[in-house]
Amino acid sequence: MTALLSILIPCYNEGGTIRTLVERVAAQQSYVGQIIVANDGSSDQTRFILDDYKKAWTHPSIELTILHLDQNRGKGAAVRAALEKATLPYILIQDADLELNPSDYHALLQPIVSHNADVVFGNRFPEGYPSTLRWASRIANTIVTVLSNSLYDMKLDDQACGYKLLPTSLAKELKLKSDGFEICSEMTAKVGRRRSRVTSVAVHYDPRDMNQGKKIRWIDGFIAVYTLIKYRL
Repeated sequence: MTALLSILIPCYNEGGTIRTLVERVAAQQSYVGQIIVANDGSSDQTRFILDDYKKAWTHPSIELTILHLDQNRGKGAAVRAALEKATLPYILIQDADLELNPSDYHALLQPIVSHNADVVFGNRFPEGYPSTLRWASRIANTIVTVLSNSLYDMKLDDQACGYKLLPTSLAKELKLKSDGFEICSEMTAKVGRRRSRVTSVAVHYDPRDMNQGKKIRWIDGFIAVYTLIKYRL
């Protein structure tokens, strides 16, 4: 398969995971032709790790771009910065925290290459929520998923999943504005308003908690809901 994917990696204080993550992405060279890491003003060693890794880059078939944002603005700002540099037919957002596994790229691409969908979202919970998932996370994810389906006549299984794969041209036409985690809701709303064919694909999920560096806050759930309603109205 010709490499179709530009991988957008928003990254903030992920010095402990970013190198491993990029290596896992690069291992999917059958599908990946471009990796764009947007360092969102990290205050740890992320900048230096990325710069050293860039100097030692040894994958001739994959273009690696490192962007350093001057200050921390949020996941959405990093995604938007990376999107500006994307050149391949499709973009896929990949968080830097190792919760989602690049080995699922093949599965995520299948509805696209078979012409059964225009946009693909990952689904972390094909068998339901695991008992280890916090109740707050279950409630928040259920609310944004049900609301997305109700407001935009969609059939999503896991709206908040970080994996969102869509044509690069469409992603740029959406003119995304969000700076924070609500970028997921903005993308969902704007894709929904366009009546794009959206499907979900089961993906592997290895969750981490706040003690391990997870950054989403309870207030982000309210902002996500507000975003979904705002773009519907």
